[in-house]
Amino acid sequence: MNPGSPVSIDSVAELVPRFKTFLVDQFGVLHNGFDPYPGAARALRTLKSAGGRIIIISNSGKRASVNKTRMHSLGFDDDCFDELVTSGEVAWHLLQHHFIGNRFAAGAQCFFLSNNDDRSAVEGLDLNEVDNVNDAELILLSGQHLDGHGLTSVCQLLEAAVRRNIPCICTNPDKVAYAAGGKVFSSGAVAQWYESHGGEVIWLGKPYAEIYEHIFSTQAIDDLRSVVCVGDSVEHDIKGGAQLGLSTLLVRTGINDHLNDNDLRSLYLEHDVVPDFVIPGISCGSAN
Repeated sequence: MNPGSPVSIDSVAELVPRFKTFLVDQFGVLHNGFDPYPGAARALRTLKSAGGRIIIISNSGKRASVNKTRMHSLGFDDDCFDELVTSGEVAWHLLQHHFIGNRFAAGAQCFFLSNNDDRSAVEGLDLNEVDNVNDAELILLSGQHLDGHGLTSVCQLLEAAVRRNIPCICTNPDKVAYAAGGKVFSSGAVAQWYESHGGEVIWLGKPYAEIYEHIFSTQAIDDLRSVVCVGDSVEHDIKGGAQLGLSTLLVRTGINDHLNDNDLRSLYLEHDVVPDFVIPGISCGSAN
Protein backbone atom coordinates (compact mmCIF):
# COMPACT_ATOMS: atom_id res chain seq x y z
CA MET A 1 0.00 0.00 0.00
CA ASN A 2 1.19 3.49 -0.85
CA PRO A 3 1.30 5.17 2.59
CA GLY A 4 1.00 8.72 1.25
CA SER A 5 -1.16 10.50 -1.31
CA PRO A 6 -1.29 9.67 -5.01
CA VAL A 7 0.78 11.72 -7.42
CA SER A 8 -1.42 13.71 -9.81
CA ILE A 9 -0.41 13.47 -13.46
CA ASP A 10 -1.74 15.15 -16.59
CA SER A 11 -0.99 12.45 -19.16
CA VAL A 12 -0.55 8.67 -19.01
CA ALA A 13 2.39 9.16 -21.38
CA GLU A 14 4.27 10.61 -18.41
CA LEU A 15 4.52 7.06 -17.07
CA VAL A 16 6.15 5.54 -20.16
CA PRO A 17 9.75 6.18 -19.01
CA ARG A 18 9.00 4.25 -15.81
CA PHE A 19 6.68 1.46 -16.96
CA LYS A 20 6.71 -0.94 -19.90
CA THR A 21 3.37 -2.72 -19.46
CA PHE A 22 0.03 -1.00 -18.86
CA LEU A 23 -2.84 -3.16 -17.56
CA VAL A 24 -5.80 -1.00 -18.56
CA ASP A 25 -9.40 -1.50 -17.45
CA GLN A 26 -12.02 -0.93 -20.15
CA PHE A 27 -15.41 -0.04 -18.57
CA GLY A 28 -15.23 3.39 -16.98
CA VAL A 29 -11.75 4.08 -18.33
CA LEU A 30 -12.02 3.65 -22.10
CA HIS A 31 -15.79 3.54 -22.61
CA ASN A 32 -19.10 3.24 -20.78
CA GLY A 33 -20.24 0.10 -22.59
CA PHE A 34 -21.98 2.07 -25.33
CA ASP A 35 -19.77 4.98 -26.32
CA PRO A 36 -16.00 5.50 -26.17
CA TYR A 37 -14.69 8.30 -24.01
CA PRO A 38 -13.43 11.12 -26.26
CA GLY A 39 -9.72 10.73 -26.94
CA ALA A 40 -9.39 7.34 -25.22
CA ALA A 41 -8.36 5.43 -28.35
CA ARG A 42 -5.87 8.17 -29.22
CA ALA A 43 -4.42 7.95 -25.70
CA LEU A 44 -3.76 4.23 -26.11
CA ARG A 45 -2.12 4.80 -29.48
CA THR A 46 0.03 7.51 -27.91
CA LEU A 47 1.15 5.07 -25.22
CA LYS A 48 1.98 2.39 -27.76
CA SER A 49 3.90 4.78 -30.01
CA ALA A 50 5.95 5.80 -26.95
CA GLY A 51 6.91 2.17 -26.34
CA GLY A 52 4.16 1.05 -23.95
CA ARG A 53 2.63 -2.41 -24.04
CA ILE A 54 -1.15 -2.28 -23.57
CA ILE A 55 -3.07 -5.20 -22.07
CA ILE A 56 -6.77 -4.61 -21.51
CA ILE A 57 -7.79 -6.33 -18.25
CA SER A 58 -11.53 -6.45 -17.67
CA ASN A 59 -13.98 -7.81 -15.12
CA SER A 60 -16.25 -8.94 -17.91
CA GLY A 61 -17.93 -12.30 -17.48
CA LYS A 62 -17.86 -12.67 -21.26
CA ARG A 63 -14.90 -14.26 -23.01
CA ALA A 64 -12.13 -12.21 -24.59
CA SER A 65 -13.29 -12.64 -28.20
CA VAL A 66 -16.67 -11.08 -27.43
CA ASN A 67 -15.00 -8.13 -25.74
CA LYS A 68 -12.56 -7.64 -28.62
CA THR A 69 -15.50 -7.40 -31.00
CA ARG A 70 -17.10 -4.77 -28.77
CA MET A 71 -13.84 -2.83 -28.49
CA HIS A 72 -13.50 -2.78 -32.28
CA SER A 73 -17.09 -1.56 -32.65
CA LEU A 74 -16.27 1.35 -30.33
CA GLY A 75 -13.23 2.41 -32.35
CA PHE A 76 -10.52 0.59 -30.39
CA ASP A 77 -8.81 -1.28 -33.20
CA ASP A 78 -5.94 -3.72 -32.78
CA ASP A 79 -3.43 -0.87 -32.97
CA CYS A 80 -4.79 0.38 -29.62
CA PHE A 81 -3.82 -2.65 -27.54
CA ASP A 82 -1.62 -5.73 -27.57
CA GLU A 83 -3.90 -8.16 -25.76
CA LEU A 84 -7.27 -8.30 -24.02
CA VAL A 85 -7.94 -10.53 -21.00
CA THR A 86 -11.28 -10.87 -19.23
CA SER A 87 -12.27 -12.52 -15.98
CA GLY A 88 -14.72 -14.58 -18.05
CA GLU A 89 -11.85 -15.91 -20.17
CA VAL A 90 -9.79 -16.81 -17.11
CA ALA A 91 -12.82 -18.48 -15.50
CA TRP A 92 -13.52 -20.53 -18.64
CA HIS A 93 -9.95 -21.86 -18.68
CA LEU A 94 -9.98 -22.64 -14.95
CA LEU A 95 -13.25 -24.51 -15.31
CA GLN A 96 -12.04 -26.38 -18.39
CA HIS A 97 -8.63 -27.39 -17.05
CA HIS A 98 -8.94 -27.46 -13.27
CA PHE A 99 -12.42 -27.28 -11.77
CA ILE A 100 -14.42 -29.69 -13.97
CA GLY A 101 -13.38 -33.21 -13.13
CA ASN A 102 -11.89 -32.12 -9.81
CA ARG A 103 -13.94 -29.56 -7.88
CA PHE A 104 -17.05 -30.36 -9.95
CA ALA A 105 -17.99 -33.57 -11.73
CA ALA A 106 -17.97 -33.66 -15.50
CA GLY A 107 -21.49 -32.92 -16.70
CA ALA A 108 -22.43 -31.20 -13.44
CA GLN A 109 -25.82 -29.48 -13.34
CA CYS A 110 -25.16 -25.75 -13.82
CA PHE A 111 -27.52 -22.82 -13.34
CA PHE A 112 -26.10 -20.07 -15.55
CA LEU A 113 -26.75 -16.32 -15.29
CA SER A 114 -25.36 -13.90 -17.87
CA ASN A 115 -25.86 -10.51 -19.49
CA ASN A 116 -27.65 -10.13 -22.82
CA ASP A 117 -28.02 -13.89 -23.25
CA ASP A 118 -24.25 -14.23 -23.67
CA ARG A 119 -23.27 -17.89 -24.04
CA SER A 120 -19.50 -17.48 -24.42
CA ALA A 121 -18.78 -18.09 -20.73
CA VAL A 122 -20.27 -21.59 -20.78
CA GLU A 123 -19.99 -22.80 -24.39
CA GLY A 124 -17.63 -25.75 -24.80
CA LEU A 125 -17.60 -26.63 -21.11
CA ASP A 126 -18.65 -30.07 -19.92
CA LEU A 127 -21.54 -28.75 -17.89
CA ASN A 128 -25.23 -29.55 -18.12
CA GLU A 129 -27.26 -26.34 -17.98
CA VAL A 130 -30.50 -26.42 -16.02
CA ASP A 131 -33.35 -23.91 -16.04
CA ASN A 132 -34.39 -24.52 -12.45
CA VAL A 133 -31.95 -23.39 -9.76
CA ASN A 134 -33.28 -26.15 -7.51
CA ASP A 135 -31.67 -28.72 -9.83
CA ALA A 136 -28.25 -27.03 -9.80
CA GLU A 137 -24.98 -28.43 -8.47
CA LEU A 138 -23.23 -25.14 -9.14
CA ILE A 139 -24.13 -21.60 -10.14
CA LEU A 140 -22.11 -19.80 -12.79
CA LEU A 141 -22.69 -16.08 -12.29
CA SER A 142 -21.35 -14.30 -15.37
CA GLY A 143 -23.74 -11.34 -15.31
CA GLN A 144 -26.61 -9.90 -13.33
CA HIS A 145 -29.39 -11.29 -15.57
CA LEU A 146 -31.47 -8.14 -15.18
CA ASP A 147 -34.37 -8.64 -17.59
CA GLY A 148 -36.10 -5.74 -15.86
CA HIS A 149 -35.64 -7.21 -12.38
CA GLY A 150 -33.81 -5.57 -9.51
CA LEU A 151 -31.15 -6.89 -7.19
CA THR A 152 -33.72 -8.18 -4.70
CA SER A 153 -35.46 -10.28 -7.34
CA VAL A 154 -32.22 -11.87 -8.53
CA CYS A 155 -31.17 -12.65 -4.96
CA GLN A 156 -34.56 -14.17 -4.19
CA LEU A 157 -34.06 -16.46 -7.19
CA LEU A 158 -30.92 -17.83 -5.52
CA GLU A 159 -32.23 -18.22 -1.96
CA ALA A 160 -32.85 -21.95 -2.39
CA ALA A 161 -29.31 -22.46 -3.65
CA VAL A 162 -27.90 -20.76 -0.54
CA ARG A 163 -29.94 -23.07 1.68
CA ARG A 164 -28.65 -26.11 -0.26
CA ASN A 165 -25.00 -24.97 0.01
CA ILE A 166 -24.58 -24.81 -3.77
CA PRO A 167 -21.26 -23.14 -4.68
CA CYS A 168 -21.42 -20.02 -6.85
CA ILE A 169 -18.65 -19.04 -9.27
CA CYS A 170 -18.72 -15.29 -9.83
CA THR A 171 -16.77 -14.38 -12.96
CA ASN A 172 -17.39 -10.62 -12.67
CA PRO A 173 -16.74 -9.21 -9.17
CA ASP A 174 -17.79 -5.67 -10.18
CA LYS A 175 -20.71 -4.39 -8.15
CA VAL A 176 -21.62 -1.61 -10.61
CA ALA A 177 -22.28 -2.01 -14.35
CA TYR A 178 -23.32 0.26 -17.19
CA ALA A 179 -26.73 0.04 -18.82
CA ALA A 180 -28.64 2.21 -21.28
CA GLY A 181 -30.25 4.09 -18.40
CA GLY A 182 -27.00 4.60 -16.48
CA LYS A 183 -25.23 2.66 -13.75
CA VAL A 184 -26.90 -0.47 -12.37
CA PHE A 185 -25.92 -3.28 -10.00
CA SER A 186 -23.62 -5.94 -11.37
CA SER A 187 -23.01 -9.61 -10.64
CA GLY A 188 -20.54 -8.80 -7.86
CA ALA A 189 -23.41 -7.33 -5.85
CA VAL A 190 -25.34 -10.59 -6.26
CA ALA A 191 -22.31 -12.66 -5.22
CA GLN A 192 -21.75 -10.38 -2.22
CA TRP A 193 -25.33 -11.03 -1.10
CA TYR A 194 -24.88 -14.77 -1.69
CA GLU A 195 -21.75 -14.87 0.45
CA SER A 196 -23.21 -12.68 3.19
CA HIS A 197 -26.09 -15.15 3.54
CA GLY A 198 -23.74 -18.09 4.05
CA GLY A 199 -23.26 -19.23 0.47
CA GLU A 200 -19.88 -20.27 -0.93
CA VAL A 201 -18.58 -17.91 -3.62
CA ILE A 202 -15.54 -18.56 -5.81
CA TRP A 203 -14.48 -15.09 -6.94
CA LEU A 204 -12.61 -14.80 -10.26
CA GLY A 205 -11.46 -11.43 -11.61
CA LYS A 206 -9.99 -8.24 -10.16
CA PRO A 207 -8.96 -7.82 -7.33
CA TYR A 208 -8.28 -11.58 -7.03
CA ALA A 209 -4.92 -13.00 -8.05
CA GLU A 210 -5.94 -15.51 -10.74
CA ILE A 211 -6.53 -12.95 -13.50
CA TYR A 212 -3.15 -11.30 -12.90
CA GLU A 213 -1.33 -14.63 -12.70
CA HIS A 214 -2.96 -15.63 -16.00
CA ILE A 215 -1.60 -12.46 -17.62
CA PHE A 216 1.87 -12.88 -16.12
CA SER A 217 2.16 -16.44 -17.42
CA THR A 218 0.55 -16.06 -20.86
CA GLN A 219 2.23 -12.72 -21.61
CA ALA A 220 5.63 -13.69 -20.18
CA ILE A 221 5.74 -10.81 -17.71
CA ASP A 222 8.43 -11.39 -15.10
CA ASP A 223 9.48 -7.87 -14.08
CA LEU A 224 6.54 -6.66 -11.99
CA ARG A 225 8.27 -3.33 -11.39
CA SER A 226 7.63 -2.50 -15.04
CA VAL A 227 3.83 -2.95 -14.72
CA VAL A 228 1.22 -0.32 -13.85
CA CYS A 229 -2.50 -1.03 -13.39
CA VAL A 230 -4.89 1.61 -14.76
CA GLY A 231 -8.51 1.66 -13.62
CA ASP A 232 -11.45 3.54 -12.13
CA SER A 233 -12.24 1.17 -9.25
CA VAL A 234 -10.35 1.51 -5.98
CA GLU A 235 -11.88 -1.78 -4.81
CA HIS A 236 -10.96 -3.78 -7.92
CA ASP A 237 -8.33 -2.13 -10.12
CA ILE A 238 -6.25 -0.37 -7.48
CA LYS A 239 -6.49 -2.91 -4.69
CA GLY A 240 -5.99 -5.81 -7.08
CA GLY A 241 -2.77 -4.37 -8.43
CA ALA A 242 -1.45 -3.22 -5.05
CA GLN A 243 -2.00 -6.65 -3.47
CA LEU A 244 0.48 -8.08 -5.97
CA GLY A 245 2.97 -5.26 -5.50
CA LEU A 246 2.11 -3.54 -8.79
CA SER A 247 2.00 0.22 -9.28
CA THR A 248 -1.45 1.72 -9.84
CA LEU A 249 -3.08 4.68 -11.60
CA LEU A 250 -6.62 5.73 -10.65
CA VAL A 251 -8.66 7.35 -13.41
CA ARG A 252 -11.37 9.73 -12.20
CA THR A 253 -13.97 8.70 -14.77
CA GLY A 254 -16.46 5.82 -14.69
CA ILE A 255 -17.67 5.02 -11.19
CA ASN A 256 -15.62 7.96 -9.86
CA ASP A 257 -17.11 10.63 -12.10
CA HIS A 258 -19.25 12.07 -9.28
CA LEU A 259 -16.70 11.79 -6.44
CA ASN A 260 -14.68 14.62 -4.94
CA ASP A 261 -11.28 14.34 -3.25
CA ASN A 262 -12.79 13.63 0.16
CA ASP A 263 -14.95 10.87 -1.31
CA LEU A 264 -11.87 9.25 -2.81
CA ARG A 265 -9.95 9.48 0.44
CA SER A 266 -12.84 7.68 2.13
CA LEU A 267 -12.57 4.92 -0.46
CA TYR A 268 -8.85 4.63 0.16
CA LEU A 269 -9.54 4.15 3.86
CA GLU A 270 -12.38 1.71 3.24
CA HIS A 271 -10.27 -0.55 1.03
CA ASP A 272 -6.95 0.11 2.79
CA VAL A 273 -5.14 1.12 -0.38
CA VAL A 274 -3.92 4.31 -2.03
CA PRO A 275 -3.12 4.54 -5.76
CA ASP A 276 0.37 5.61 -6.73
CA PHE A 277 -0.96 8.02 -9.34
CA VAL A 278 -4.26 9.72 -10.19
CA ILE A 279 -5.42 11.36 -13.43
CA PRO A 280 -8.71 13.08 -14.40
CA GLY A 281 -9.14 10.85 -17.47
CA ILE A 282 -7.02 8.58 -19.61
CA SER A 283 -7.38 10.94 -22.58
CA CYS A 284 -5.97 13.92 -20.64
CA GLY A 285 -2.87 15.33 -22.27
CA SER A 286 -3.02 12.89 -25.20
CA ALA A 287 -3.80 15.38 -27.93
CA ASN A 288 -0.20 16.21 -28.84
